[in-house]
Amino acid sequence: MDHQFAMRCFSRVVATGSFAAAARDLNCSPPVITKQVQQLEAWTGSRLIARTTRSLHLTEAGERFLAYCTRVLSDTDAMLEALRASGQQPVGRLVVSAPVSLTLSLLSPHLHAFQDLHPKVELEVRLNDRVSDLIKEGVDVALRGRAELEDSTLVAVPLMTVERVLCASPHYWRRRGPPEHPADLAGHNCLAYVLGSDAMQWRFESDAQVLRVEVQGDFRTDNSLLLADALRAGRGVGVVPRVIVERDLREGRLEPALSHWRIEPRRLFAVYPSREHLPGRLRTFVHFLRSQLADADSV
Repeated sequence: MDHQFAMRCFSRVVATGSFAAAARDLNCSPPVITKQVQQLEAWTGSRLIARTTRSLHLTEAGERFLAYCTRVLSDTDAMLEALRASGQQPVGRLVVSAPVSLTLSLLSPHLHAFQDLHPKVELEVRLNDRVSDLIKEGVDVALRGRAELEDSTLVAVPLMTVERVLCASPHYWRRRGPPEHPADLAGHNCLAYVLGSDAMQWRFESDAQVLRVEVQGDFRTDNSLLLADALRAGRGVGVVPRVIVERDLREGRLEPALSHWRIEPRRLFAVYPSREHLPGRLRTFVHFLRSQLADADSV
């Protein structure tokens, strides 16, 4: 038995939730995956995965063995890359979880530029605005936009500050009138980004004054591009990352309000599990994004 391959099969079954999905990821057949897991169970003398016709879950022994596999495979990958890559280009597969709207509006060209510089890196980008479980989902690095990251054992490297703007269409402002003060938003249809920590309570700062305003509206979404589209359609007023609506503001499709008040910005972080045995491709990727986004900081 190839223990390394068997452990990769087992880890992918857990990460994907099925033998068929693990087989697709590893470019082999489901019976091969099943055989590898069975051999691991014979080798360890323990049932690792409890299977039914509809689902599977780890046994207690499987939980312990998964942690062992994660350490072994991570150490092996890091060591092999270090040995192969001394003085060479980074190589291998890099799985990146990234926010949908910010990637499509800003990050996409930088991802392509990274691969142009490092063609031996196989980049897999998974767009998702929700927080990923890096270990369980097999993600090497997640790009996350937050005001501040919660305390965590994960390593978080700040990449840039993302300014946000309160805006609406000219048609909406003509109909309802722009607010003179954050408290005036109580009389407006406020469209919310539901995954934000301030979805229904917007925070404004002016000099030493901080205001939190409860808002209400008839449209909410978990995607900033869709939110911007609703704003352009005159549905209401919203808070969005400036980089997403910069062209709309410049060309007059959207107009800002309360410009003398600062809306709490977001920061984009690169998040990964550990500093130990950091693969060269991951280190190079994070360094590349930091250098590229430095010019876009405070966008």
